[in-house]
Amino acid sequence: MTLFEDSSLTKAQQRKIYDADYRAKRKARKRELVALYRTIADAAEAKKPGSCFDIRFKAKRINRKGECKNLPYEYAYVLKACEEFISNPKRFGTLHRCGGQAIKNIQCRKLIAKTLAVLLPHTDLIGGRIGEATHDHFDTISYDYLQEEVALRFGEYISPRSFAKAIKYLENAGYLVAERVNVCIDATEGTFRSAASFKQFTEAFFSDLKVLRYPNINELIRATRERKIKEGFSFEWISSQRIRNRVCEIFNATKLNELANRVGQVFMAPLPFSARPAPS
Repeated sequence: MTLFEDSSLTKAQQRKIYDADYRAKRKARKRELVALYRTIADAAEAKKPGSCFDIRFKAKRINRKGECKNLPYEYAYVLKACEEFISNPKRFGTLHRCGGQAIKNIQCRKLIAKTLAVLLPHTDLIGGRIGEATHDHFDTISYDYLQEEVALRFGEYISPRSFAKAIKYLENAGYLVAERVNVCIDATEGTFRSAASFKQFTEAFFSDLKVLRYPNINELIRATRERKIKEGFSFEWISSQRIRNRVCEIFNATKLNELANRVGQVFMAPLPFSARPAPS
């Protein structure tokens, strides 16, 4: 029974059930991707006995199809800087000053380094936007999506709470800003949904990252941008109104599909014997 089918539940109860179901599905999806990573790693190691499959801080990425793809060469330097933070707490100066005692804990630094390692491959290194360049605009991506990237890059499950903690450290250091997009999909009932927020690295982050200022790496980044633009990709943010329209369309379609499924069940139920048409 869906939320729309059980009218006996209060709005708060419906929301609680919806949230629990959503969390369970997201957790199951991440577990699936951890298993996918393990399958790919086992296949790679079987192909080269004695080798160790490792893309953690390498300029590579596993997509949802299970394909291991190379990232542009500049990401090798960018991701190396993230790895350096694990052994050197002062690698990112502002983060070291603002993070307090927690930054002295290597487990905390590992968490932040892994979070940076999934954010940066989805980052426009010139403007700091975090998302996906398309032929129409630069689209937002959700934190759920980025948590899935942890599974595909490190072969590990990360809880939403741990990921949010790492994000908070980056925000407190002034490295990351995010603008939420809340969408009212039913003004009468006061129903809101959240869309993937706008996320962007700041000047402070790139200043502490440093490697982008090296002339050879700077040239690589510019060359990648020029190539993407020639291929028709856009690096201008999608409008918030377009995001709201998209969320409303998805919500309305889901709601109406559920209604159609309930109506369809009427035709699947067997008729009483007396109501059946007489044979001709």
